Amino acid sequence: MARKKRKSLIFTIMRMSVIPIAILGVVMTFYSQNSVHEGMVFEIEKSLSGIAHNLISIYNVLDAGDFSQKDDRVYKGETEITSDYRVLDDIKNDTGADVTVFVGDERCLTTLVDKKGNRLVGSHLDKEVASQVIEDGEEYFSQNVDVMGVRYFGYYVPIRNDENEVVGVSFAGESAESVNTSMRFMTHGNVIICLFIIILAGFICNLSAQKMVEAIQAIKRFLGRVAHGEFHHEMPENVLKRGDELAQMGEYAVAVSDSLEEMVSRDPLTKLLNRRAAQIQMDYRRENDCFSLAIADIDFFKSVNDSYGHEKGDEVLKYVAGALQKAVGEDGFSARWGGEEFLIGFDGTVNETGKVLQGFLDDVKSKKFSHNGMEFSISLTIGIATYCEEEKMEEAINRADELLYYGKEHGRDQIVMESREEES
Repeated sequence: MARKKRKSLIFTIMRMSVIPIAILGVVMTFYSQNSVHEGMVFEIEKSLSGIAHNLISIYNVLDAGDFSQKDDRVYKGETEITSDYRVLDDIKNDTGADVTVFVGDERCLTTLVDKKGNRLVGSHLDKEVASQVIEDGEEYFSQNVDVMGVRYFGYYVPIRNDENEVVGVSFAGESAESVNTSMRFMTHGNVIICLFIIILAGFICNLSAQKMVEAIQAIKRFLGRVAHGEFHHEMPENVLKRGDELAQMGEYAVAVSDSLEEMVSRDPLTKLLNRRAAQIQMDYRRENDCFSLAIADIDFFKSVNDSYGHEKGDEVLKYVAGALQKAVGEDGFSARWGGEEFLIGFDGTVNETGKVLQGFLDDVKSKKFSHNGMEFSISLTIGIATYCEEEKMEEAINRADELLYYGKEHGRDQIVMESREEES
């Protein structure tokens, strides 16, 4: 089926901007060029600022530590990111803007390339920019950034460490050529629309403006919720069905939300919740009622990696994660807690949780893995405790962990459940 052609958002904006008074239309014709230029520069500055700040935020999600450079290698906390351009390239593909990470005043990671396609790493910040951003700790916007003879609109944001010291710079830029093309297009469009459809604008302006404002506000509310980590909301259908660029913006916002949720909340290997998302789930469920908290650990997992290789170890982890997710279902949540360790939250008593996890344990033990003609199976040890509103999260986790290690020390391949009666 042929794809439905989208209406032009620019055309919609022009319909709204024309005022049905001839003299005002003439004034807009004379002054549109300057207004559009200032407006575009303002929007570009805001957009580049958001991209530069988001670049820092995304790296902080990947690793909360500081940026550093040791022996020509670049680190974010404990994670080495030398020559790892996935984050930067994804941002460029999504926004069209070039981005750079400076450690100190040295360009270490960038999407900027020379004529041969080589990335422009190793160069340094302009002294004026370095003085304002690194020494004074201020953000900096320029319409005249020179990169290999090409003029850019650029925005610089200082990167700070835990002591609030500036240790680097995040840069986002867009070539002046593409910006000027957009400006010329907008200016000419305004002039033409002012001259030819001003009489028609009056009776359609109010209705069009109202619908557009509603759509923009809906997108704003959606992105605001995403910014606060609320990924479960849906974009209103009236925005997605508009058929114009606002609908595209809504679709992109949904795609960004899905990507951020996957990046922020999911373990990339097992697709289970990660540690951060699991902690949020535990806080949320504890506010409603007590629930069971379990920690499961694969027995002798190091031997699996040593004997059969890390690829087979990853296969085991993914299988266990899938079986665990299937067993827990809608009655709780499961997360990769670290390495071969999993955390399970279940809306039920310790005994009910034990029955569910015993079925999961039996399924996993019956699974036969093969490697080079040899078969092997695995087992898990699980500790189950109760987590209620009145106690701290760490206390419940520690109790479940103690039960787990009790099981490890007493034969493994078992479930050890907490007895609340004994504690009382």
